[in-house]
Amino acid sequence: MSEVSSIQPGKPFWVGLHFQIKPGWHTYWKNPGDSGIAPSIAWTLPQGFSAGELVYPYPERLPASGLMNFGYKNQVMLLSQITTPGTVNTKEPIQLTAKADWLVCEKECIPENGTFSLSLPVATGTPTVNTRWAKEFEKTRATLPQDSPWQSTADIQGENLILKVNAPQLQASQIKEVAFFPNEDGIINNAAPQKASFDKDGLTLLLERGNRGDVNQVSGILALQEALDGQTPTQAFVIKTQLGAATTTQPGTIASLGLWQVLGLALLGGIVLNLMPCVFPVLSLKALNILQKSNFSKQEVRQRGIVFTAGVLISFLFLAVILLILRSFGQQIGWGFQLQSPVFVSLMAYLLFAVGLSLSGVFIFGASLMGMGQSLAARNGYVGEFFTGVFATVVATPCTAPFMATAIGVALTQTPIVALAIFLVLGFGLALPYLLISFLPGLQKILPKSGAWMETFAQLLAFPMYTATAWLVWVLSQQAGSDGVAAVLFGLVLIGFAVWLHQKTQIISGWGRRFGSITALVVLGFALALAQLPGSIALNVANSNIQQATSTSLNWQPYTPERLTQVRQSGKPVFVNFSAAWCITCLVNERVALNQPETVTAFQAKDVALLKADWTSRDTAITQALAAFGRSGVPLYLLYPANSATPQILPQILSPQEVQQKVKSL
Repeated sequence: MSEVSSIQPGKPFWVGLHFQIKPGWHTYWKNPGDSGIAPSIAWTLPQGFSAGELVYPYPERLPASGLMNFGYKNQVMLLSQITTPGTVNTKEPIQLTAKADWLVCEKECIPENGTFSLSLPVATGTPTVNTRWAKEFEKTRATLPQDSPWQSTADIQGENLILKVNAPQLQASQIKEVAFFPNEDGIINNAAPQKASFDKDGLTLLLERGNRGDVNQVSGILALQEALDGQTPTQAFVIKTQLGAATTTQPGTIASLGLWQVLGLALLGGIVLNLMPCVFPVLSLKALNILQKSNFSKQEVRQRGIVFTAGVLISFLFLAVILLILRSFGQQIGWGFQLQSPVFVSLMAYLLFAVGLSLSGVFIFGASLMGMGQSLAARNGYVGEFFTGVFATVVATPCTAPFMATAIGVALTQTPIVALAIFLVLGFGLALPYLLISFLPGLQKILPKSGAWMETFAQLLAFPMYTATAWLVWVLSQQAGSDGVAAVLFGLVLIGFAVWLHQKTQIISGWGRRFGSITALVVLGFALALAQLPGSIALNVANSNIQQATSTSLNWQPYTPERLTQVRQSGKPVFVNFSAAWCITCLVNERVALNQPETVTAFQAKDVALLKADWTSRDTAITQALAAFGRSGVPLYLLYPANSATPQILPQILSPQEVQQKVKSL
């Protein structure tokens, strides 16, 4: 229908598509919500005429079997403005034709369509109002969203989107109901409750965020139902605001966390980090140092504990500064970012291999292997304690322990001072068990006495270092392929030759000793040069396919945000595995929990789509997806039930029984 009975050249007018909806049925808004389809119109207009976009009244929330749709019941009119040219033939009426498609649903849904025509005469004077439909146009205009008179802001806090409206005049006693309808899907979890609160600054609306990790703007309709003189009119306002500074924390812990709670989580996370698989290689050195404590005075034991802690704290501080600087330049990186560099992985393999050779007795720093006896050896012992702390930090970075994920997620969104404080407390937690042994004599008394057996024990502890070296070479194969592995393996041979040559020539005096040292340095230089090659070879986009091909019977598909959306829209449940080849915890979880026959059977029985987000090399989309769930590192496991926008977040340490139970309950 038209709002006017005739049209005037050069003057726009409004037309509407009116729906009279049967009881129990509904149709949809422009964002239909978790299911449904928005109405659409294809116009056929005379030459020079044009039609504007559909203008929708504010919708209502329509729950449906655990989902939430946005649409209309009873009746609705969708408006469109028609622009007329300045010159129109006044002798003949103009014909407007609209081919419309829409969906109506009760328990079942029926797609409908129709072609509608409207014939309007052309008049030279002011158009007359179409009295038949004037009231419907008036009622519809009363339900159209108006520009908001208030300033609004939006922030992401973990799993929540916080929408604030600076409207001090809004009072809780006057507002009966508040609802926010986003213009785009995936911004919020449509079915989750929307919690409104009021204070002296206005309205705060707590919304559960949706599955999209690329949100930088929040736009939609804010509907406020007021209680006035026994009536409950509703007003709707257009909300459009840029996303403010995000405070991302682990889902389920966000809004109530203050700084002291975050620091407490950081301390617990650092302590638990000692038990994570990533730290196992460095436990060799820590175990050796702990056993040595029975040979030192109480004062020296405490000094060594402080030096070790200093090594951990300075390393955490250094990593935090680099991470914050890179993120300030817009780099999409997270915890463990350095292991996404093939060059760094190569150098770490060299270092672990060299430490293993030292523990095996191939070469010795200082006067003796154990760093005991003389003052020179003691000084070397303190240096060793410091670098053991550095080493512990570097090796620990591939892991994200429980409690730690929340602390790091908050740290990466705070001011530099607060962020550095959180990282320092995290490092202190990592060093705390060792520090307690250093300062509590009761714990030291239970340590065995030193003796010749310790040299054999030290040599035995070299093998975890060699194992870690082999793991890093495998990680490199995922990043740089066989050519990168060949370069680093040859580099390891050169390191072995360099340390052997240096050790052998130390017993020769004069030029022979100097020649051996210089030659060893030259060989070591060649090894370091070879470590640069994997970085230039680099990893291509097929990295995820490489890992998938070497995986198991689980049918992993490479993750992309688009693929996740596509699979979810198909109605299948989805399991997303955020992993990396350098994350030992991830690999242990896959072997122990995910690749078990019973787990595979459970996935297949529920027809679960399996997506792997491989973060072995830097991937901006995966980094953003992790940040959307308050994480800055892997592992992260998401299980989306069918037709649900909100995933279940599984623990970072998986058990096969828990995974199977979650899948079977879908």
